[in-house]
Amino acid sequence: MIKRGLSFEEMVVSTRDDKEFRVAKEFVENLFFDMAKMSTKYCNKLFCDLPYTYRERALESIMLPVLSKMCNNLVLVEIPVTRKCDNRRFYVEKSSGRIDFWCIYNNYTIIIELKHSFDCFTTPNTRERVVTNQWLKVNEQLESIKDDVKEFVEETKGIIRIGLHVITSYSDKPQNRKKLISQFTAKIPDTFKRFAKDLSKPYSSLKPDLMICWKIPPRIVMDERQDGTFAGLWCIAKIYSTLRHQGAVK
Repeated sequence: MIKRGLSFEEMVVSTRDDKEFRVAKEFVENLFFDMAKMSTKYCNKLFCDLPYTYRERALESIMLPVLSKMCNNLVLVEIPVTRKCDNRRFYVEKSSGRIDFWCIYNNYTIIIELKHSFDCFTTPNTRERVVTNQWLKVNEQLESIKDDVKEFVEETKGIIRIGLHVITSYSDKPQNRKKLISQFTAKIPDTFKRFAKDLSKPYSSLKPDLMICWKIPPRIVMDERQDGTFAGLWCIAKIYSTLRHQGAVK
């Protein structure tokens, strides 16, 4: 599909079709589409230095402006919370922590925990130590704030927790980029299946709800000012059921 003049592929894994899920899905889509569009501005006549080729913090340079626009500036970062979780999937002792992003969208409070990883698209395996563990961590973080965020007092319809895992598909080879782009594109259907399978380990309940792939334009991928080949960017989302909180309105 074409959005913002760019090419994306999407897979909806969840079978949910309630209003809150549709709101969250629209939110994630618009956020990722606009983040991709903004990323293209980082490859220009002056420089070519893409935020998704760094670590998580660099993504904030494109994520925060997009969120501010989407949410009429009602965005906060690094919100203090108390983390505690004791269930069959995660155990987190009571401790202090921070939420990556808090915002209000379509009269819902949206809480986002963000992770960023790299996945080598020339291999058939997901990097468990990095990609899979980061997915486990983002879900653990969202579970651990469940009780604390119920005390929030903003007058919205409820709190939707979203885990976002942004994954950069790369090859460390800077040569034969045109061939590598074709290889990446051909493997997108299998990569969808691989992420859905591998990120749900060790619990099937952790299977992603929504996955989007941005096929980065060849003019950017083939720019010789970059080390390596960065052919695609993925947004993997986990959308949790809406929580009623102290300030919730009917």
